Amino acid sequence: MTDQPSSVNLPGYNPGDLPVYLIRQPDGVFADLANFPLPGEFGRFIDRLFGEGARFRGLDYRLFSGLLYDYDGIVAAHGMSARLRLADDIVAFSPVRRALYRAVKVDADNRRAEYFFEPVVMETVIEEPVYGEAGADGVAPVTGTVRKAVMQPTKLDLDEFVADIWTKGVRFGINIEAVASVIFRGETVRMNIATQLDASQGRDAEIEEACSVLHRDNSPKLLLNGQADLRRFQNRFPQIENGARLLKKNSMVFGKPGYKVNGEVITPEIPRDDIDLYALAGPGTHVDIQEGCEYILASQGGFLSLDVQSNLISVTEMIENKGGISLKTTGDLSLAGNEFIEHGEVQEGRVVEGRNMTFRSDVYGDVISRGGFILLEGNLSGGSAKSYGGDVTSNGRVFNSVIEACTGKVSLKYAESCLILGEFVDVERAVNCEIVAENIQLGSAEGCGIAGKNIRIQSSDSCRGKETLISMMVPDLSALEAKVAQLSLAMAECNKNAETKEQELALIKADAEFAKYLALAASIRQGKIQLNAAQQEGWKKMTEKFAKNMSAGSRLSAEKQEQLTRAQDLLQEQAEMLAVREKTCMGIRCEISEVAGDTVVQSMVAQLPAFQKSPVGEIRRRLREQNLKHKRIFSDDQGSLVWQYQTATES
Repeated sequence: MTDQPSSVNLPGYNPGDLPVYLIRQPDGVFADLANFPLPGEFGRFIDRLFGEGARFRGLDYRLFSGLLYDYDGIVAAHGMSARLRLADDIVAFSPVRRALYRAVKVDADNRRAEYFFEPVVMETVIEEPVYGEAGADGVAPVTGTVRKAVMQPTKLDLDEFVADIWTKGVRFGINIEAVASVIFRGETVRMNIATQLDASQGRDAEIEEACSVLHRDNSPKLLLNGQADLRRFQNRFPQIENGARLLKKNSMVFGKPGYKVNGEVITPEIPRDDIDLYALAGPGTHVDIQEGCEYILASQGGFLSLDVQSNLISVTEMIENKGGISLKTTGDLSLAGNEFIEHGEVQEGRVVEGRNMTFRSDVYGDVISRGGFILLEGNLSGGSAKSYGGDVTSNGRVFNSVIEACTGKVSLKYAESCLILGEFVDVERAVNCEIVAENIQLGSAEGCGIAGKNIRIQSSDSCRGKETLISMMVPDLSALEAKVAQLSLAMAECNKNAETKEQELALIKADAEFAKYLALAASIRQGKIQLNAAQQEGWKKMTEKFAKNMSAGSRLSAEKQEQLTRAQDLLQEQAEMLAVREKTCMGIRCEISEVAGDTVVQSMVAQLPAFQKSPVGEIRRRLREQNLKHKRIFSDDQGSLVWQYQTATES
């Protein structure tokens, strides 16, 4: 049978003298994590405890091993303030029971421990009866007893096993489940009871890419519906947004120590950390710590640059390309950088979108700037240049193209057969073009259709039998003029009503007796006349007599004032409308220094923004339209013109 002694005092050890981090309670022995000692101290206590003939009863071996070799893991799992039940009690380990346990075989490197399990017996003292002579009945009486030592089968105990092999040098890595199973079944077996835990190696500091757009990708761009857009590359020019993460530093990770079966620590190699992100961050980037990790971030939006010579990563606002824009080299482009310079040609049918774009060679495709300028240093032919929020400038020649900068300026040297839209258009020579802008300045206009509000032309001529037709865009004032006329009628009505009220007041005041009452009332209010008691009684009767007259007079005075105030308000409203009319008509002017060929100037009721947003075909048609709705201003093939718009009232 297994001996299970209760708690006792042991020589040299008082169970009450437990360290502060072990608390003995009626329901067990608890480990107080808040007061747990520095590494090694708990192991020294166990050395002393087991060496002085004590052991645990009902030991939680996993917690026991964790407190010895993985305290941080125990705290992470349970919290620093936890109290964990370590064992049922601390009891004596009798020498008789200790003798049941064999020696442990440990290899020379303390990598593993081996134990031979076999059935065990223990000497037990029993009392046997001593019998006398048998009586007449044949029964021998018991005359006494004698103590006798006999060997009886018993079993090992798991808690005793842990304490015993600790004193024999096995302190880590016991396969507690396997040992418990063998002890329970009483098997005869030789087995490895403990194995070394190798140290887990750490990880050197390293750099990883923090976004997926750091490399060019010339594969077709995938659309949201899963189809491929063969016109665009997936990522020809890596575009980086402001604040985007570029590179991430993965800090070194320390390995976990291992342990030999004798408890000796196996120390892992210290990982390397020789990476400095600050040395890699070039212009347009900076280093920041986010979510506990070190990153190189973009300080601005733009184009990613990796310099293999300086080993710097940079983000620049300018993208410069020398290979041209074609289906083979780049496909269509949508650029996020602040500036783009293209040295090669833009192929027909290609689309380039960006900001502040310069093209040093000819352009045959479509270029679109959102919030920046377009500079064409070569020719533009059969394509378009559209700037939303910026200017378009061409230093070459423009043929059969669309140029648009509705909120900016279009500056061209030579344009032929083009549609030009802008807020301000300046063309040195325009041939067979359609031009719509608020302000237009042309050196030479030949066979053009032009619409604007302020137009200055040095020379106007026809081209291949086509006249130059200039439409001055004038506002539609019919509704405003009707409102002004309506206000005039309303003011006249108010003045007439006020005059009628004044006449009715005059009739009331014509009564001599009532007029005398009014004069007396005024003197009393001003304090010129003081009334005694008798006079006050007479004054009261007089007031009652003329009460109706006073009421009618007050009503008529109020109605008169109401009409006068209404007339004044209408006059103010009319003045504001006239000011709006003047402002609307201001600056509508046409000046042609020399008419050298067929030229027609007419007025056209239209609004510039709506006109420019019309379909291209509609714009071209309206610019060549002449009908009775348009008032003819000038028509001749020679001379000059200076014309200023005036309203019907002004003229």
